[in-house]
Amino acid sequence: MTPIEATQMSARLDQDHLPETNGRMAVCRRCGSRVDSPLGHHHMPSEGQLARSVQWLDGQARLRHIERERDRRSTL
Repeated sequence: MTPIEATQMSARLDQDHLPETNGRMAVCRRCGSRVDSPLGHHHMPSEGQLARSVQWLDGQARLRHIERERDRRSTL
């Protein structure tokens, strides 16, 4: 993973959601990615987390699509 890929993935995760930590560990409870501190201001996935982060973001996009379709169908 290049530094650019890591930066891009961090930005994508930050855009998707704010990091949620338990205040003791520097890991996001929502996506499992490392974050910059136990307070969790920004995601910082490691090289090994890149593929998993991509899969997680793809899954979230699918869930949002399903929810939009469900809402659209309920208004018809």
